[in-house]
Amino acid sequence: MRGEEVVIGSFSVSVKFLLDGSGPLWVSAVYGPNNPSIRKEFWVEMLDLFGLTYPSWCVGGDFNVIRRRLEKLGGSGVTSSMRDFDGFIRECELHDPPLRNASFTWSNMQESPVCKRLDRFLYSNEWELSFPQSLQEVLPRWTSDHWPIVLDTNPFKWGPTPFRFENMWLQHHNFKESFSSWWREFEGNGWEGHKFMRKLQFVKAKLKDWNKNTFGMLKERKKTILDEIANIDAIEQEGALFSDLAAQRVIRKGELEELILREEIHWKQKAKVKWVKEGDCNSKLFHKVANGRRNKNFVKFLENERGLVLDSSESITEEILLYFKKLYLSPPGESWRVEGIDWSPISEESASRLDSSFAEAEIFNAIFQLDRDKAPGPDGFTIVVFQDCWDVIKEDLVRVFAEFHNSGIINQNTNASFIVLLPKKSQSKKISDFRPISLITCLYKIIAKVLSGRLRGVLQETIHSTQGAFVQGRQILDAVLIANEIVDEKKRSGEEGVVFKIDFEKAYDHVKWDFLDHVLEKKGFSSKWRSWMRGCLSSVSYAILVNGNAKGWVKAFRGLRQGDPLSPFLFTIVADVLSRMLLKAEERNLLEGFRIGRNRCRVTHLQFADDTILFANPREEELQTLKSLLLVFGQISGLKVNLDKSNLFGINLDQNHLSRLALLLDCKASDWPIIYLGLPLGGNPTACGFWDPVIERISRRLDGWQKAYSSFGGRITLLHSCLSHIPSYFLSLFKIPASVAAKIERMQRDFLWSGVGEGKRDHLVRWEAVCKPRVIGGLGFGKIPLRNRALLGKWLWRFPRESTSLWHQVILSIYGTHSNGWDANTTVRWSHRCPWKAIAQGFQDFSKYTWFIVGDGERIRFWEDLWWGDQILKDQYPRLFRVVMDKNIPIFSIFGSSRPFSWNFNFRRNLTDSEIEDLERLMHSLDCMNLSTSASDARSWSLCSSGLFTVKSFFAVLSQMPDSSPFFPTKFVWKSQVPFKVKAFVWLVTHKKVNTNDLLQLRRPHKAISPDICKLCMEQGESADHIFLHCSVTLGLWHRLFQLAKMDWVPPKSISDMMFINYKGFGKSKRGVILWQNASIALIWVVWWERNARIFEDKARNSGNLWDSIHFLASFWAFCSAGFKGTPLNVLQLDWLSVCSSNSSNGTA
Repeated sequence: MRGEEVVIGSFSVSVKFLLDGSGPLWVSAVYGPNNPSIRKEFWVEMLDLFGLTYPSWCVGGDFNVIRRRLEKLGGSGVTSSMRDFDGFIRECELHDPPLRNASFTWSNMQESPVCKRLDRFLYSNEWELSFPQSLQEVLPRWTSDHWPIVLDTNPFKWGPTPFRFENMWLQHHNFKESFSSWWREFEGNGWEGHKFMRKLQFVKAKLKDWNKNTFGMLKERKKTILDEIANIDAIEQEGALFSDLAAQRVIRKGELEELILREEIHWKQKAKVKWVKEGDCNSKLFHKVANGRRNKNFVKFLENERGLVLDSSESITEEILLYFKKLYLSPPGESWRVEGIDWSPISEESASRLDSSFAEAEIFNAIFQLDRDKAPGPDGFTIVVFQDCWDVIKEDLVRVFAEFHNSGIINQNTNASFIVLLPKKSQSKKISDFRPISLITCLYKIIAKVLSGRLRGVLQETIHSTQGAFVQGRQILDAVLIANEIVDEKKRSGEEGVVFKIDFEKAYDHVKWDFLDHVLEKKGFSSKWRSWMRGCLSSVSYAILVNGNAKGWVKAFRGLRQGDPLSPFLFTIVADVLSRMLLKAEERNLLEGFRIGRNRCRVTHLQFADDTILFANPREEELQTLKSLLLVFGQISGLKVNLDKSNLFGINLDQNHLSRLALLLDCKASDWPIIYLGLPLGGNPTACGFWDPVIERISRRLDGWQKAYSSFGGRITLLHSCLSHIPSYFLSLFKIPASVAAKIERMQRDFLWSGVGEGKRDHLVRWEAVCKPRVIGGLGFGKIPLRNRALLGKWLWRFPRESTSLWHQVILSIYGTHSNGWDANTTVRWSHRCPWKAIAQGFQDFSKYTWFIVGDGERIRFWEDLWWGDQILKDQYPRLFRVVMDKNIPIFSIFGSSRPFSWNFNFRRNLTDSEIEDLERLMHSLDCMNLSTSASDARSWSLCSSGLFTVKSFFAVLSQMPDSSPFFPTKFVWKSQVPFKVKAFVWLVTHKKVNTNDLLQLRRPHKAISPDICKLCMEQGESADHIFLHCSVTLGLWHRLFQLAKMDWVPPKSISDMMFINYKGFGKSKRGVILWQNASIALIWVVWWERNARIFEDKARNSGNLWDSIHFLASFWAFCSAGFKGTPLNVLQLDWLSVCSSNSSNGTA
């Protein structure tokens, strides 16, 4: 590397370097101004530098501004300078790597320090391609108030990695046949489980050889094919291309596309990206994410217990192995037993059901419920192999289960695990800063999945209602709702109280096996089930993956593995003992907890797995009792509370009192709000700052570099992913302020339209249209406030159906019952902080779509509830309703218990003639009505045929627009079997919003072509209808397609009309429909690419070459679809009509 050029600015020094074998690289050192008034000039200079240094740039130094709230000790509000900094990073699509070994880079060096992250490195995507392994770290400081930072561009020393099954192998047409042959070829004796694992090892060896012979090295094969295609192209330009060479080029292009798809699947598997599918040419994105994961998880150095820093791979490995040997060693001492608490054992029927024989269907369902692409364990196989080859391995697998049912033994090979260390934070220094995740073998994973499925079905019988995790019918948000409501109620009442949020030390890893066995016995589990659990635990051993390399083997004597499907359920059973101990103390009036609402409903604690929060009276005796209970529970179960990391929060207490109580508990006194299960507790949802974590998470997810690696279709998919997973958790409990919703939608809008070809920054389709459902021409994003209302509506549906749940009892106690007898009171006049107020505000919209199903008639109100006809009876018969005495009278009270009906209306006066006519009409209409004494009244959701509420249906009806027309070719665009990025482009074409010349003249006249002509036919002006349908070149391609289908064709008026017409060119079979849609879309796609090549690259192809591209793309997309599975690509390319009419295409569309 050598320096070539130096540029000095007011705030920066930039140097241009030339790197051997690469283009120029720019490195800039900056010092940002501390004066906000001249900071705008700094950003102008940075943007100028970006233009000068494009595309490969790294900039680092003291920017004198933070980007995120948490880059200041204690947090910060979002300032305009922070927004400008974030905007600069996004505008330039720079990567902002994490700081690995510290949180901050500057402090004021005072007794009460102010710390900020003012220094950082940023770099472009092209820089990252040159240095994909870059790590940013802090160095020790000597005299400055800043810590020096360094960007290490080549820090990794990776050892050999274990065998891992490649999902791309499944794409080979001969894979399943080969796998079946290898599986049958192995012969062995002994235990079925051991034999099964040896078969997998045998297949593994065969796979390695097969991979070498069949796939070889992808890069080398790809280069060879590209060279061959380039040579044929060169011959063509000399005008001497023979038909055999043209045919050879088509074959080579097919091989190249297959290789690219395999390469994409390979990198997707490494990247573990779930929100986007292969086939959209996302290899760069997958490569980028895979490198990012590797950078994040790389252990470069480690600090041991004595504070010494270890930086050699040998010393790091030795320290890690020593740590895990100690961690999983069972401490000496006798076993403890617990007596005198209510165990709530499971029924004998449930215990017997748990022990029943394993059926093939049960094993099948378990396999197909598992994630296909989870990282493999020591066997190297992913579950996708077992799913795709189920018919090959099922008989052996059923025998393994039968053997396990009889013996309860799992051999050590089956239960071996890899431990992978995932950093909990960016600055992980000690081993305790990493989370150990177990990667287990596929065979054990299937066994554990079947067992956990059975266990899930009985947990609700034995786990107390205060535990919200892994129990059917209970949800994580229940605990957050309860906590927010009771804290708000306590604050409003003026009563004193404390909230104690405890942290279990290495919770899963410290569970004592003998204590778990004791708890299972007390809870009514049979000796056979307990022996199965002992078999699953006692055979566990671990190898540690240190930077991808498996090291050592550690035998476990305690603990539950994170990554084992059984572990969450077994942990929940152990944690339930703490609930039972707290309830026993509550019965003896040793703990009071919080008494809430008119019913004085008592809540002492809430649990979600190991996340536990306690509510207590601030009396010292009660807190001492609480501390003693936690210490005893820790001693007997192994789940010790880390008091140093636990926090105490006061309600209506002065700070001195709270500090004294925290000292008593040996924990920290902290301020509101807090984060509980990922959501704020004790905050104000109407304040914009409350939503800052959501904004920040979306901002990180939609970071600038994602634009450069994602197609338009990829950005649509990512936005759907963000919309579903990030804000929805908040939106399911709190009402979002309009300004915050607008900000999130603006971020989504800007991300969607960034970087769309030459129309960069143009918002091609109105956001209102984009948010519409797909069936009426939108992308289905929906408006955030409407999604919020739909999500909150789920609580209104659940309330009358879950009358025994703790959250129902708390809401009922605080708010009382609605006059309809089903719902909680929806008139909430007090605090704006409680979540239920926002939930209750949606009752009017929600109730429009509820319908009552009459059973015994005891709960449904005759006049006020919707149960007969499409209107409530008080609206159908207003004159009668005005004169009834009891307007809330139930149906049963009017009809009586049997026929003939007693008709007990109880009018307050004699009826007039017109009222008598109404009454006769009413009685006549109800004459066919029957009550059922054996069934209770029920409420139904009118928007779903099942009668059950769904957020999707409520959101859809809330999103309906009066002028919304369903006139959109939904099936053609979204049901086609083409890559999603192509579907997204066709969606733009349907709206006529691609950047054709007629639209460019309106939007960006300086970018429009002058004169306004179509570059394909060189005649008329360019519009969507012209270039995709009426242009003479395109028209010729359409005619050729219809000739191939042996159909006469008259061009329609517009391209959208073309998409609407159901031509069935290759027949009515499923294959025929797929291939016709593929061919039509490939034509549109190829025409657009040709148009761009002629404008921007001055390259042109003749109609024959364009048709070859259309033919190949349509064939390849069909080859990748499920409808043509098993059909070789070369066969598909030969004759479309015969392939569509063959026996294998017997399905109809």
